[in-house]
Amino acid sequence: MATSKKKTLESIKNEIIIPIGFYEHNKSHSIFCRIKGNSNNIYIVPGKRNDFSRFSEYKELVVFKSRFLDEKIKPENIDNIISSKVNDKKVITFLYKKGKNKNLYWAISKKDNEWMVQGKVAQVKERGGAVSDHKHGKDYFIYYGESSIHTVFSPDFIVWKKSKEPVLKSRSGFFDKEGLKFIASKVTDKGILVFYDSSIKEDKNIKIQIGVAMFSLSDPHKIIWRADEPIFEDELAYEKDFECKGMIFADNKLAIYWYSKNTGMLTVSLDVPFNSNLTKAKIKILSRHHKNPIISPKIVNGKDWMSKCTFNPAAVIIEDKTHLLFRAIGSDGISRVGHSESPDGIHFDYIHPEPVFYLKKSKIGKKSAKKKFDPVMYPSGGSWGGCEDPRISKIDDVIYMTFNAFDDWDNIRVGLSSIKESDFVNKIWNWSEPMLISPKGQRHKNWVLFPEKINGKFAILHNLYATDSNKVVIDYVDDLNSIPPEGLDFVSPDPQKMPNNKIVWHHRMRSVGTPPIKTKKGWLVFYHATDRAEPSKYKMGAMLLDLNDPTKIVSRFAVPILTPDMWYENDWKPGIIYTCGAVVKDNKIFIYYGGGDKHICVATVPFEEFLGSLENSKGIVPFIKKVIFS
Repeated sequence: MATSKKKTLESIKNEIIIPIGFYEHNKSHSIFCRIKGNSNNIYIVPGKRNDFSRFSEYKELVVFKSRFLDEKIKPENIDNIISSKVNDKKVITFLYKKGKNKNLYWAISKKDNEWMVQGKVAQVKERGGAVSDHKHGKDYFIYYGESSIHTVFSPDFIVWKKSKEPVLKSRSGFFDKEGLKFIASKVTDKGILVFYDSSIKEDKNIKIQIGVAMFSLSDPHKIIWRADEPIFEDELAYEKDFECKGMIFADNKLAIYWYSKNTGMLTVSLDVPFNSNLTKAKIKILSRHHKNPIISPKIVNGKDWMSKCTFNPAAVIIEDKTHLLFRAIGSDGISRVGHSESPDGIHFDYIHPEPVFYLKKSKIGKKSAKKKFDPVMYPSGGSWGGCEDPRISKIDDVIYMTFNAFDDWDNIRVGLSSIKESDFVNKIWNWSEPMLISPKGQRHKNWVLFPEKINGKFAILHNLYATDSNKVVIDYVDDLNSIPPEGLDFVSPDPQKMPNNKIVWHHRMRSVGTPPIKTKKGWLVFYHATDRAEPSKYKMGAMLLDLNDPTKIVSRFAVPILTPDMWYENDWKPGIIYTCGAVVKDNKIFIYYGGGDKHICVATVPFEEFLGSLENSKGIVPFIKKVIFS
């Protein structure tokens, strides 16, 4: 038996594989393909188990027979093969061309390499596939379509009826506004998933966009859910013949395949939606408090120092009270720091009547007759100068505050000041003389101080540069007071020389958010980033850093944990959420953030559940890679 099988196998070394469909069997996968220069035959090439990107180096000839005596099936006319299983029988559907006409046909497997063609599927002339092992009443279903998606159904695969209207159409204002091309279907315990391709040409690139919708198990015509964003997207150089060739499933994984003559075969592997650790359903989602915003701009005691904007608060818990130090802007356009406190972390009824910190002696933050409040001209929160975006870390009995010292975009440095805890609690705002700790002549913002020493040294985390090498840049200092006036000797990495990040959801890292929070799993860090889909929106991410060596990323969420969707996150500067402080209280994380560069808001999440979810997320975002035959 083994000798006979070997004789049917042929090497594909130095041959060019042209995929025309995919086949699932025995929890594995195979390619239906042609060989370049030989269009008269179709072959099957087995896949390597547990690796969708690797296939065997051997091919086996596939035979197509017809139960109709008057019709001979010509392999050169077959394309777009989609496999499924019906009543424990292996079934494929495929497009069959005869002259200028084409129709959808179906066939049953006699062996893995021999198929008996049964006939046409009604008058369907577009690619489609049968729903595996699922009936609605007496009917089996096929989803099909190349611009919108329809259904065709039959009790016996002989007499077919078509749906009068598409069950899935393009949507204006969404990613899939220019057409849907059916790829595959998958039955889950929640519904029937239907996958489609909505890729579009943009300039000299093709924007790959794969969508998915769910249909009712009790009525396969009825849609019950549809993804608002692609489950996978990427961008490649445009090729006229670049095409999505199909999808296959194994366990809770799926793989999508593309092909073009110049590029060859490409694939990406994802978790099946609703079984995925990459979906938001698996993340313990932050809950915005219903009282948001919890602090908004107002006149205090007849003074307008916080009349325009109150946002980006730092946070610390002292003596069971949550204290916020927040950035405030008045009508003069200067950023100062205000203070508020709350017994429960939600109701901040007390606001100190005056700013508790501002740059008194520096030219930064002094009112200029030549400058006035103008959020268009000065987009840094609408401020033209002052101390911005405070972060606070309590080490022993001292509270340290880092902030951005801003005087136009040509003069930005990171500042540092401190205050005794006793003075802070008693509202004696006896801050130390502010220091500028970032390098002179360089543009730096958003440095944070770890809330305890690491290996006996103060640790300063700069703006995150989370790359494929999992590198985070940190400075260690014996004595903060010993930092010279010209700042720490630090040079930012060149973003253009950083590796193309395929690990996390974001396209561009904007900044670290809160100072790290120490947990038993690692240092918890919240940060801000933007993605390709919405480059103008600041979204919040989360990661864990190694406790002993925080330059190493332990885990991170592969999707944002908070996006600017509420009115108060779009009220002044649209699409901005920006956190500078978070605390753990009553076994919950309280994340305080600025919304729209105007309001102060809070979101909470159970601490242990969030941490456990984050610990198990490696942040792997799927990416396209070449298919290998070996």
